[in-house]
Amino acid sequence: MLPLERAKRVVGVAAVNVVVLVGLVAFCELASSFFADKLASNVANAYRLNHTWKPLGRQVHDEWIKSNPDFPEPYVHVYNRQGWIEDYDIEPAKDPNTYRIFYVGDSFVEGTAPMDQSVPSIVETYLNDRASGKNMSFEVVNTGTSSYSPTIFYVLVRYVLMDYSPDLIVVVVDMTDDFDDWKYSETLIVDEHGNPWAVPERDPYSAAFVDTGERVVKADSWLRLQLFLARHSYTYNLLQRFVAPKENRAPPGAEDDDPGDEIYKRWSWCQREWDDLTRRNVASTLDLLERLAVFCHENGVKVMFTAVPHYRQYAGRPDGTGEPAWSRRPHDEIARVAKENGVPYLNSLDALAPLIVGTPQRKYYYHRDMHFNPRGYRIWAEAHIGFISERENDLLPEEFY
Repeated sequence: MLPLERAKRVVGVAAVNVVVLVGLVAFCELASSFFADKLASNVANAYRLNHTWKPLGRQVHDEWIKSNPDFPEPYVHVYNRQGWIEDYDIEPAKDPNTYRIFYVGDSFVEGTAPMDQSVPSIVETYLNDRASGKNMSFEVVNTGTSSYSPTIFYVLVRYVLMDYSPDLIVVVVDMTDDFDDWKYSETLIVDEHGNPWAVPERDPYSAAFVDTGERVVKADSWLRLQLFLARHSYTYNLLQRFVAPKENRAPPGAEDDDPGDEIYKRWSWCQREWDDLTRRNVASTLDLLERLAVFCHENGVKVMFTAVPHYRQYAGRPDGTGEPAWSRRPHDEIARVAKENGVPYLNSLDALAPLIVGTPQRKYYYHRDMHFNPRGYRIWAEAHIGFISERENDLLPEEFY
């Protein structure tokens, strides 16, 4: 056979194989699409804020049902054009008789519950009930967004919320915030005074590390390929159900005996002993909170601090027994910064302790997850209501009393 004919045959066979392979992949993807979803994101990239909820988007939540049968109904979150969890758009101008409160925080502020059962919603309902007949109203806006932390809080308040005439900013710090601030430092842009100016998104395919959701590890080609497939392949996501069933994974925050090449732990400042990296990162987070307090004071906006109380700061085991697995140090450090800067501080950890200590995790938190369930949000909201309404904290207008 002549070389030219042989080459044509080889090319022909290769072409057929490529077509067959493409067809097989297409078939697998089509079939898998009926049983699995791609790694979809309900967030939109934002140059200054890193990310927001997709404006005018909606998300159905049913992820808690299987392991929490006492909460069997899915719920829907909707986002306004600002990307905040509200079913209406917030106008920059407000009625002079409206007192506008912004809650800033992460998914704990958003609320892993129906929208009307989040802390901001419960607080708003209470305040307006109390203000009935007083020619005043309260608007409590929920800007809670997954993985937000003081780095983004500062940018959000200074460069976004100030355009909406805020009267009070409620800053809710989570136990993952030192980790998130460390992560955002990779792309953080500061102004001439060292204040956060923008937090551009990291390119996950070129970044030095990858956040797997369970830990942050040094990036390599295999991890980047997995991330690409998770975002673009139904088949890969279907296979993942069998390779790593979620029910068999360790709950968030569980002790890890094999950290591998983990760079920085998500819960580092909850440890009783801090290494040098943790101390530096905690100092950075606390500095950001101080900068935010100073900015609010200088601009005549009232501000309040609190922090998320996690179950592992109350108990060592899911049944409510054992010494707390995590330290309370983050809460104490935030309280110190608040006191030094004249910011009212709600100690949520101590406020909820009489109710949570000794109870199983399922009572106020979701099973095998760090978030509150609706019962937990209710008792946390009541602590917020009591603190915000306390006259000596000077967080509400005098007419309210």
